[in-house]
Amino acid sequence: MSDAAPNPTAPTTPAQPLMLLPLIGVPVFLAIANQTMVSVALPDIGADLGQLRRLPWLVMGYMIALTVAGPLYGLLGDMMGRKRMMMAALTVYIAGALLCTVAGNISVLAAGRLVQGLGGGGLMALSQALIADLVAPRNRGRAQGNLAAIVMLASTLGPFIGGILVATLGWRSLFLGTVPLALLAMVLLARQPIPSASEPPDRAFDLRGFLALLTLVLGVTAAIELIGDAHLRWVALLGALIGAAGLAGLVISEKRARNPLFPPALFRVPAINRASVMVFCHGAAMVSLITTIPLFHAILRGDGAVATASAMLALTVSLGAAGFVTGNLITLTGRTLLFPSLTLPLCAGAILILAMQGATMGRPALMGTYLAVGLTLGTVMSVMNTVVQNTAPDRTRGRAAGAMTFFRSSGAVVGTALTSLVLFVLAPGGTEAGAVLGRASAADAAQLAGWQSAFAATFATIAGFIVLEWVMGLMNPARRLD
Repeated sequence: MSDAAPNPTAPTTPAQPLMLLPLIGVPVFLAIANQTMVSVALPDIGADLGQLRRLPWLVMGYMIALTVAGPLYGLLGDMMGRKRMMMAALTVYIAGALLCTVAGNISVLAAGRLVQGLGGGGLMALSQALIADLVAPRNRGRAQGNLAAIVMLASTLGPFIGGILVATLGWRSLFLGTVPLALLAMVLLARQPIPSASEPPDRAFDLRGFLALLTLVLGVTAAIELIGDAHLRWVALLGALIGAAGLAGLVISEKRARNPLFPPALFRVPAINRASVMVFCHGAAMVSLITTIPLFHAILRGDGAVATASAMLALTVSLGAAGFVTGNLITLTGRTLLFPSLTLPLCAGAILILAMQGATMGRPALMGTYLAVGLTLGTVMSVMNTVVQNTAPDRTRGRAAGAMTFFRSSGAVVGTALTSLVLFVLAPGGTEAGAVLGRASAADAAQLAGWQSAFAATFATIAGFIVLEWVMGLMNPARRLD
């Protein structure tokens, strides 16, 4: 295979968006399905391994690693070639899946998820950069729409297949089942030629920036996670200080680095810095919502994995369908921010309905609300990816794609940590994971009322992220494609 760096300019004969689906579709399917399948399995994992309070870390651990890995793979892809780095990402992903399969406790399982995330960050960032390398600018909206169709397939099949696998073969089968798909992706990638660079890339590696980024992510995550434990609040304060030091170090190092992870000039572009905040809020809202809903169904509604997965189909199908339609509308009309500017207020309203009425809704009404959330929230990422790809300078395109993966996944980490904090601080204490998830506390009306209030506050927090995302969309100047 060719290890040449990608062409920093649009190819002479741009690829048709459909031609890229085999190349980018399988890696993106792996990265997305891995999140949705595991969220459905959280109640069963908790009942098996215990430690209910630590279950969100199975999502957060993946997202923390994704946060750090996205910019890293973006830079290395610019330096060493996207094909080589995609192969490396798939190898790391397989190693993480195998570790998760053999895990005997939550700590080992969370470690496996961290390893998977180190691979998943590359799958997401490098796939986006390949679209920009191989597709003409006006067709990138359609390419994003086609990618959204893959996301829809992964989001739809992920919870549904995950629920069936958990019910029949156990939750470990979720991780082992991704290995053949990752091997298939490696075969497809090995057969795909990637254009070589027209000029040699700068191979200087921003080690100081990477270490500062790692310090920032781990410090902030530890602070949010531990602030809810009265005995560990001093550690949370220390984590906050470490995170602040990491942020300061990152800002200083990126100004001085020869080949920075986050080129300062890139984020002086208004369209990109507004898009970064939007993607952060989008990751916070979407991943915390997908993490919260299975616990909401298991604790308040008494649903099993299959029933929860089937209800979530309304959300996951509509998320992908909205992305597909929005991507094609971008190519047809040339408009970008118009779509999320109109839909995000409706999304926030639908989630507030969940906060107030979700526990007592009939199943059709609940699925209708999930449908409304998906159709509105799903308009965002096709727009954001297209805006960033069209705005970023050619030689930093990989890092721009990596930055979007970083902001989305860091938002997911912060959002999931914050909503988990809200949920478990307000939830009634003194009940073991197995008892709660097994509905042993169903007769205790006071406990159920406490859980209902906790979930209402959690959904309201998610709606707050969406409102901020909408405000940033109104402020973004990239309203049309050139």
